[in-house]
Amino acid sequence: MDYKIRTFIGVEIGEKSRIQAANFSKKLQDLDADIKWEPPHKFHVTLKFLDEILNEEVNDICVRVQRAVKDLPPFTLGLKGAGAFPNVMKPRNVWIGIGEGRAEITEVARRIDQAMQEIGFPRELRPFTPHVTLGRVKRATPALADLSELLAQYGNIDLGKSYIQSVTVFASHMARSGSSYTVLATCPLAGE
Repeated sequence: MDYKIRTFIGVEIGEKSRIQAANFSKKLQDLDADIKWEPPHKFHVTLKFLDEILNEEVNDICVRVQRAVKDLPPFTLGLKGAGAFPNVMKPRNVWIGIGEGRAEITEVARRIDQAMQEIGFPRELRPFTPHVTLGRVKRATPALADLSELLAQYGNIDLGKSYIQSVTVFASHMARSGSSYTVLATCPLAGE
């Protein structure tokens, strides 16, 4: 029986960086803006969002992701800088940026995008901007001005480094309480 699975491809950050990012997120949460904050166990960098796919497509996607990354070496990913999309003055999505390892993760995303295009997924039109989402603004409130000021103040914050050894294919399950993720496949980089 066919059913659909909401799917994305990403990399998980290490525990130390996750804790530092969570501590920073708590500072932002103290402002009491109307934002849906992500729990620390969900912190990751999305490489490609596939949306809903048929369960019968999962294996092919996982195999293609593995082929796309198998010869890339592991790398260090540094969490650096806080910001928001579309910008800190009008935040809709609050994030932590990437410093060290930016070129490497961009290459991983490029290869995955190309591999997914080969099986019918549309190519990304926007430039890849690697980041870890901390929260999404639900509605504008006066506290957003304070949030914008704090994000500008922490534009160069350093939140640790993670050693990236694999890429993960995730299923995302939606519920009223929020989404949860399940690992569909872990695809090691070269030498791992």
